[in-house]
Amino acid sequence: MVPGYFIQVDSLPLTTGGKIDRRALLKHVPAAPEPGHSGKPSDDFELVLLYVWRRVLGIQSCGITDNFFELGGHSLLLVRLGAMIEEESEG
Repeated sequence: MVPGYFIQVDSLPLTTGGKIDRRALLKHVPAAPEPGHSGKPSDDFELVLLYVWRRVLGIQSCGITDNFFELGGHSLLLVRLGAMIEEESEG
């Protein structure tokens, strides 16, 4: 498992008992962007990739910074995605 993001803090918030205050840490969690609103394609290749992602995932919109797995992707769809990308790049 790989963290989705890292946040640097000056010090970890502690409870009165000296343990890490996990609730206070949640204040530092960034808001997740809405799927499809997380970046526009900057070139034709990115546009093709977004098109293929939408077809494979069966969704209406996604952005270039969206996470394939958070949008419903899994390992079997990843194989299909690779094949479709190859088809699109050849054609």
